[in-house]
Amino acid sequence: MSRRNDPITTEVIRNAYNAIADDMSAVISRSAYSPIIYEAHDYGIAIFDAKARILGQYAGLPLFTGGLDAGLKETIKKYGFENLKDGDVFTINDTYMTGGHLNDVDVIGVVATDGVIDGFLCLRAHWADIGTAEPGFPVNSRNIFQEGMRWGPTKIMSEGKWVQDVIDLLCINSRVPKTLMGDLNAMIASLRLGGDRLKWLSQRFGRDTLDEATNAIFEATDSKFRAFISSIPDGVYVAEGCSDNDGVTDDPVQVKVTVTIKGDRMQVDTTGSSKQRPGNLNTGFPNTVSAVRLALALLYPEAEPDINDGSFRAIDVISEPGSIFHAQDPAPCMRPHPVMLLLDLIIKALAPVLPEHVAAGLPGDSWNVFIIGQHPQTGRTFMSGESLDGGWGASSRGDGVSCVIHSAAGDFRNIPVETLENRVPVRINRMQFGVDSGGAGEFRGGQNLVKEYELLTDAGITLHFDRAKTPQWGLFGGQHGAKPKVTVVRANETEGEVIRKVEQLPMKAGDRFIAETGGGGGFGDPRKRSPKLLQEDMLNGSVSEQAAKSVYHKQA
Repeated sequence: MSRRNDPITTEVIRNAYNAIADDMSAVISRSAYSPIIYEAHDYGIAIFDAKARILGQYAGLPLFTGGLDAGLKETIKKYGFENLKDGDVFTINDTYMTGGHLNDVDVIGVVATDGVIDGFLCLRAHWADIGTAEPGFPVNSRNIFQEGMRWGPTKIMSEGKWVQDVIDLLCINSRVPKTLMGDLNAMIASLRLGGDRLKWLSQRFGRDTLDEATNAIFEATDSKFRAFISSIPDGVYVAEGCSDNDGVTDDPVQVKVTVTIKGDRMQVDTTGSSKQRPGNLNTGFPNTVSAVRLALALLYPEAEPDINDGSFRAIDVISEPGSIFHAQDPAPCMRPHPVMLLLDLIIKALAPVLPEHVAAGLPGDSWNVFIIGQHPQTGRTFMSGESLDGGWGASSRGDGVSCVIHSAAGDFRNIPVETLENRVPVRINRMQFGVDSGGAGEFRGGQNLVKEYELLTDAGITLHFDRAKTPQWGLFGGQHGAKPKVTVVRANETEGEVIRKVEQLPMKAGDRFIAETGGGGGFGDPRKRSPKLLQEDMLNGSVSEQAAKSVYHKQA
C-alpha cells in the first residue's frame, strides 16, 4: 500500500478539512461586530476543492452549509474558472441562486498556489441590514424588491485588494454601514486564515495525496449513506402539514412531502405544496435541497462527521418551479420557514419504518423577535434580532431537550440577557421554561421558552411566530407540544393581546410583551410514563399536578 493510500493519512486529511472550518469559525465569532454573529453564531462555513465539491464544514448552522455550493457554482459560472486568482473574493445573496434570504450573504474566497487553484472557502453570515423597506426582517413584504439589496456573483476583492466602488455601494444602502463593514472584515479575516491553512495542507501532503484522499473520503461516505438508505424498506411515504399564513393573507401555507425509497436511493418530492405565495414564506430551490440533505443527516445516526460531497449523492429532490419551495422572481423570500416544516415532515413520513431513528415534532420555526428604535443615550438607531429556543421532540431514547434552537440552525445560540440589555434599551423581566408545554407522552417533549420583555424607550417590534396550526406533533400516541404565541401588554394594563406576526408594531416605554415558543412533541402513550419520571416532572415544575392527573392519569 502506498503512503498516499494509507487510511491513517486519509483520516488525518479528512479531519484537517473540518478543523480548518472550525478555525475559521473561531475567527469570525471573535471579531464580528453584530451579536447575531458573535453571540448567536448565525453563520455557516464550508471548504471546497477545485471542483467545487465540499470537503468539510463547520458544524454550526447546517441549513447554510448544505447549500453553500450553489452560490459557489454560480460564481464560477459567471467569472470563469480560468479567470480566478488567489486572493479574489466574491459575494452573492440572490435568493433564487443561493436559497437564503437576502440578509444571508455568501462571501467566497479563492485559494491558489502558483496559479493553480487549491480550493474555495465559503462563508455565509447574516447581515443586520441591507436596505429593506422596513428595518429588520419584513413580515409582510410582497416582492423581492422590498427585502433589500439583491446581487448575483460580485467581486469585492481582487487579489487581496478591495473593489472599493462595490464596497461603497453596499455601505450606502445599509442603515448600519459600520456594522456591515465590521462583519464583512470579520468574514475576510476568517477567509484569510482558512486560505493559509488550506495552502499549508497542500504543501504538507502534496496535491496528489490530497486528491487521492479526497476521492477515498467521498467514496466511503457515499457507501455509508447508501447503506443506510438501503436499510429503509422500499416504499412511498407521505406527510403533510401547514404554516399558519404567509404574512399577507391569512390562508394556511400547505406543505406536502412524498419520500420514495428504492434500493439505495431516496427521492423527496414536494409536489402538492402551495404555489409561491404573495407573502414571504417562499424560498429558492437550493434551500429546499439543503433542508432535504439535513433531514437525511438527522435520520442517520452515523452521519457526523462525514458531511461532504459523498454524503448526498443518493438523493434526488423534486420541487415544482413556481411553488413555495422553488420560488421564481419576483416572489418574496424573506422568511422561508416552511423549509423547517418540510424537514420535520420528512422525518414524520419515515417514522413508521424508522421508529428508533426519529423524534417527535421538532422546533419548527425561528420565532423571531426584532426591536428597533432610537437609543435615548446615543440618538443612534439600534436594532436587535433574536431567534428564540423551543422544545425538542421526544424519541424512543428519552425526553426531548428543553429550550434549544430549531432543527435547521444547529449551533445557533441565544443572545445572553446581559448582552441584550447592554446594547438595547430593554429589560428582560423573566426567562423560564413553560409549565405543561412539552407534549405529553411516555417520553415527554422538551419545554418551551417563556421570555418577557419590557421596553425602556419608545420602539417598534417585529414578530414572526409560526406553527400554531401545525404544532410540534407527537408520535406513537404522544401529544403535541404547546403552540407558540406572543402576548402584548400595554403599560398600566393587565390584559394583553395575542399577536404572532406583526411588522414594526409601535411600543411605548413601559409596554411589555411575553414571547412563548413551541413545545416539543411527545413520544408514546402518556399513560406509560414512568411514575418516577412523572414525579420528577412535578417536582421541577415541568408538569402541573392537574396535567399529571388529567393527561398522564396519575393516581392520587
